[in-house]
Amino acid sequence: MAKKPGSATTAKSGLKGWQRNLLIHLGILVAAYVVIAVYFFPATFEGKVPDQHDIIEYQGMAKETNDFREETGEEALWVSTLFSGMPAFQASIRHFGNWFWQINKLLWFGLPRPANYIFMMFAGFFFLLRVLKVNPWLSGAGAAAFAFSSYFFIILDVGHTSKANAIAYMAPILASILLTYRGKYLLGGVLTACFVALQMTSNHYQITYYTILIIAVMAIFMLVDALRNEGIAKFIKASAILLVAGVIGVGPTFGNLWTTLQYASQTMRGETELTTANASDQGGLDIEYAYRWSYGVGETMTLLIPNFYGGASQVEVDRDTDTYKEIRRAFGNSPQVSQILENFPAYWGDQPGTSGPVYVGAIIVFLFLLGLLVVEGPARWWLLTATILSLLLSWGKNLMWFNELMFNYFPAYNKFRAPSMALIIAEFTMPILGFLGLQKVLETERKGPEWQKMQRMVLIAGGITAGLSLLFAVAGSALLSFSGSVDSQMGQLAEYLEDYRQSIFTRDAFRSFGLIAATAAIIWFYLRNNIKSAVPVYVAVAVLILIDMIPVAARYLNEDSFITKRTFDANFAPTRADQAILQDTDPNYRVLNLTTSTFNDAKTSYHHKSIGGYHAAKLQRYNDMIGRHIQPEMQQLIGTLQNQQGLTDSVLRGALAQLDVLNMLNTRYFIINPQGMPLQNSAAMGNAWFVQNIQQVNSPDEEIAAINQVNVRNTAVVDVSYEEGRFGDQLEGVTAGQDPNAAIVQTDWKPNYIAYQTNSGAEGVVVFSEIYYNGGKGWNAYLDNEPVPHFRANYILRGMTVPAGSHVIEFRFEPEAYRIGNQVALVFSILLVLGLLGAFAYEFLQFRKKEQQEEA
Repeated sequence: MAKKPGSATTAKSGLKGWQRNLLIHLGILVAAYVVIAVYFFPATFEGKVPDQHDIIEYQGMAKETNDFREETGEEALWVSTLFSGMPAFQASIRHFGNWFWQINKLLWFGLPRPANYIFMMFAGFFFLLRVLKVNPWLSGAGAAAFAFSSYFFIILDVGHTSKANAIAYMAPILASILLTYRGKYLLGGVLTACFVALQMTSNHYQITYYTILIIAVMAIFMLVDALRNEGIAKFIKASAILLVAGVIGVGPTFGNLWTTLQYASQTMRGETELTTANASDQGGLDIEYAYRWSYGVGETMTLLIPNFYGGASQVEVDRDTDTYKEIRRAFGNSPQVSQILENFPAYWGDQPGTSGPVYVGAIIVFLFLLGLLVVEGPARWWLLTATILSLLLSWGKNLMWFNELMFNYFPAYNKFRAPSMALIIAEFTMPILGFLGLQKVLETERKGPEWQKMQRMVLIAGGITAGLSLLFAVAGSALLSFSGSVDSQMGQLAEYLEDYRQSIFTRDAFRSFGLIAATAAIIWFYLRNNIKSAVPVYVAVAVLILIDMIPVAARYLNEDSFITKRTFDANFAPTRADQAILQDTDPNYRVLNLTTSTFNDAKTSYHHKSIGGYHAAKLQRYNDMIGRHIQPEMQQLIGTLQNQQGLTDSVLRGALAQLDVLNMLNTRYFIINPQGMPLQNSAAMGNAWFVQNIQQVNSPDEEIAAINQVNVRNTAVVDVSYEEGRFGDQLEGVTAGQDPNAAIVQTDWKPNYIAYQTNSGAEGVVVFSEIYYNGGKGWNAYLDNEPVPHFRANYILRGMTVPAGSHVIEFRFEPEAYRIGNQVALVFSILLVLGLLGAFAYEFLQFRKKEQQEEA
């Protein structure tokens, strides 16, 4: 029987059509893998690691939990080294029920960080464009444009790896959803569930939130289209499948979600319980705090011209520039001048600071406008709408009428900060529409009215974007000020600063003009039949995109960003002060490092149980105490130490005795010089103590205020109005201080377990120097192995009534959400993996059946 047109065999190569397509796709992915591996040569071939601030801080915050896991094989669900103790749910624990941690690592295909994330972004976006039926060669070019966006390199340079990991799954999620809407119900549904699970496993809910916004906008336009074209039944069926898939996809992260939801309400992401008008109490995500990093309206031009607002807050001035030479000539070669030239404040936008601009690519902006002109149907409108929404959200405080409504009324939106991050939506939607448009142009038959229309559209899109770039390049000095808020601090260097900003702006504006003009010209020549085949266009566009994107990305993450593992580990080498403190064999005391930014530093946590730490979601009540009590006490101590003339041993002892909160937190050591001996605090109150009095108050405001009004060594302040723990009931009829000789000693300590031995001739009340976190969420108290209630004392600590006699008190961290959540997650993980294998098997059988029919 004669073969049908388009049959499986290709005469020239002897390969079947699907085999040839498979080779093309694999070839593109392998080529991308090689390019990315070579770009990250220090990591992939030399074993170096990126010098990332957030990863350094992560190592500090995760040290205790990692050590405990290695020693016991168990998870330390409570971390004692951050902020005097907090749940480890958002620090470094693992959820054994979620298999997608390992699946995520398999998708790195052996690439080290951060190359793995860039390859995942490329592969995911390539998959999406292919689902959208974009030519594979153009899909490769589009994936390169997305993956090599400067923003991704900027976030990886500082160590935002969970964000990058979550971004990598945006495209596959959307691709899987589109497959489902196209009738691939089983495969699309299962893939959607799997990619949702992978993104949720990345544990960056703000990126997941933006992904949901994109899907919602797309679904609205698809619904309208279905209603217009009588396809509502198919739309409803696919949507129902996708809703189920989304729920199942969340399943493997159920344990993490449950613990996080319980924890979030107690953190800065929730709300303070205080009502007192005190700025230091407003530590939660109020709108001013959340919108600090808002993109300027004019700053949006960085999508087209990367250095439109100077680039990063601190850049190294190129030695070949006139600015460098003139500053050296005027001010010489002093170390101070060298330091300024290495950290030049080039950025002059509205944000408090930035590591670099969001640059989507000059060519992508041109193609996006071209797509807007030529693409038809719902895709054009939902991609445009999502892009506009992205810009509006990114402007934050600079478009307050809109963003205040979003913050106050849109579900869960007020849980996130940094509106500038919303530009990830535009970075995602713009290349999609751009390459759909380019595909449409290159597929148009080169004759007739449609062909002439495409020529006009290329000229319009190219003329607008290239013309705008050229206008700024030529007339930028007349249109922009190039002056920023930091300029007044630069003295005589201010005039050089403005000249430098203008020079790098002009250079980038000319650069964008040239890239757009070259791309538009190639497409124009193709449409005019000067280029006969589309293949040279594919190659040229891909090369121009790499020329566009890679050099800008390299400004922020390059070979200089990597260091040897030994150099990285040196960040955690114990100082002389650390070594002295570590000689203390008591396993449970705290350290306050006065030589760092205490509440933005986790290096101290690498070696000690720190009063401070580094975490975006510390407990709200602890944050309240930082503002109201801890920071004032720190300033009080620093003032005493700086008064060298009047500083005697007795004065110092008196000053230490006045640090009520730091003492009740058992702050035994203060680091005042990393290379000197630490200051030992004899006034620290120890691990636990019996109190003589109980002061009952009726609100959190009264509770936190009373700390300054009582002697916390002798008196426990308890808010008896707190209903959840029924603290008032626990203290009813209880009298403290009946036995002045009552004693309590800590006998055992582990991250999830603490034990004490008490001895008292009468019933008493004990305050424990441990952070309260209960309400059914974790810490359970036991007296002689029997469960007993405990209450919150002194706003953040634990308290308990203890009967007369000798008793063993234990605290066990036993969050049910973690245990049950992991069991549920395991069930969903098994179901999803089986579903994925089943979907692939079904698709393979369908493919084989179709192939046999074609060969018959």
